[in-house]
This record gives sequence, C-alpha cells and structure tokens, in this order.
Amino acid sequence: MATAASTQAQIYLGSTNASPITETFDLSIEVTTDTAEDSAHGDTWRTFIPTLSTFNLNIGKHFDDAAGGGQLQSWVNARTSLKFYLYPIRTTTTIYWYGTVYLTGGGMAMGLEDVIDSQFQAVPISQPTYVHP
Repeated sequence: MATAASTQAQIYLGSTNASPITETFDLSIEVTTDTAEDSAHGDTWRTFIPTLSTFNLNIGKHFDDAAGGGQLQSWVNARTSLKFYLYPIRTTTTIYWYGTVYLTGGGMAMGLEDVIDSQFQAVPISQPTYVHP
C-alpha cells in the first residue's frame, strides 16, 4: 500500500442519515486506553492491564454561510446524538471509522486577516469501529 496524503479525507455526520461535511481542513481521531498497574512481589518489570478506552474526534472546518453551514454548531447546542463515518481517503470505501458521538465543542475564530474557522470536538456515545480489509 502506498503512502497517502490526507487531502482526500472526508467525514460524514448526521442524526439519522449522515451527510458529508464540507470545508474541513483538519480531521483527526485518536483512540487511547487507560491502564492499571498489576505489578507484584517478585516482578522485575512493572506490568499493566488495560482498563477503559476512549477516543477523541476533532473537526476543523472553514465557516460556510450557505444553507446548512451552521449545522455543526446547532448540533453542539442541541446535544444531538450523531452518527459519524470518517474516511481517510474518500474514494476508498473499504477503509473507514464509524460510530456515534456528541459534538461537545464549537465556536469560531475570526482573525482580522484570516479565514473564519470553526473547531469541533466529539466524544463517544459508543465504541468506534475501524473497518480495514
């Protein structure tokens, strides 16, 4: 498999039917697992067992004043349960993440000489699934 650039990433969000989110410039997902130490007398190395896992999903998006352009902020305000599908390469439909989330952060950055940008964070409602052939 070749190295891929992230210029073709695509995220879909929606409460019932997920639709593509336009004008994204930063999409990231990170899965982490906490651990508990289970070292015992006689061990020479610390040992750990996995406990709870979580993930963080971040969406950076340029402001879009077209119809539906404020949908993500509306979902944050309404605490809407959302389905998500995140494709690292939009044309490769066999490699993607999916699950359900709440968007928990949003807002806009409006620098004098900058594009108006929004940043959103999502937290899990369910365990995400990673699909890969």
